[in-house]
Amino acid sequence: MKYKFKTKPYAHQITALEKSWNKKEYAYFMEMGTGKSKVLVDNMAMLYDKGKINGALIIAPKGVYRNWYSQEIPNHLASHIDHKTVLWTAATSKTKDKEYQQLFKVDYDLHILVMNVEAFSTKKGLEFAAKFINCHKTLMAVDESTTIKTPSAKRTKSICNLGKHAKYRRILTGSPVTKSPLDLYTQCGFLDEELLGFGSFYSYRNRYAIMVDRNFGGRREYKYLQDINVLMSYQRY
Repeated sequence: MKYKFKTKPYAHQITALEKSWNKKEYAYFMEMGTGKSKVLVDNMAMLYDKGKINGALIIAPKGVYRNWYSQEIPNHLASHIDHKTVLWTAATSKTKDKEYQQLFKVDYDLHILVMNVEAFSTKKGLEFAAKFINCHKTLMAVDESTTIKTPSAKRTKSICNLGKHAKYRRILTGSPVTKSPLDLYTQCGFLDEELLGFGSFYSYRNRYAIMVDRNFGGRREYKYLQDINVLMSYQRY
């Protein structure tokens, strides 16, 4: 793995990159403070150097996504890579429109679009992201991927459907399971629908959840989940 790092990686980051850099899909289930953001930035750069991608779409929660634009990418992206990085905002202006136009300019740069996950609940945000992916060979990454753990959420559906058109897919989180193994379904489904071996969330839930009746307007809820250790073995992907 020949690559000139801008910031020196730790041994565990090297290991993560060796396992993941050329995989079509991969989950960085790395604890807080272990530098998973740097790993993703280096992974983007490696794929770009090999001619595998010329675009990267990074999706992160509202309170985090600006940090990718102002710190993670400037701090860790290899110095030899010419790039255009644009931060998505819902508001428009002539200056912002010029920035957006740079993303679709035909050149040899790495084009990077950073968006907040809430944008995918809107038609405007989804259409812009789709245009970006369709114009580039794109790596699409979801930071704090538990933000897409709810199968019925509009943003989850939008991101998972859009991910099918990306050349490479990554998810990042230190806690992929916040409440139950059901949290894993759409996170892994974004990477590849076949990873967990179920064609639908409901068949997955029927396997791992015991449904009970609760007095919440007749709504059924899950009570207990099984085999969490087996499910967590999917970290290797």
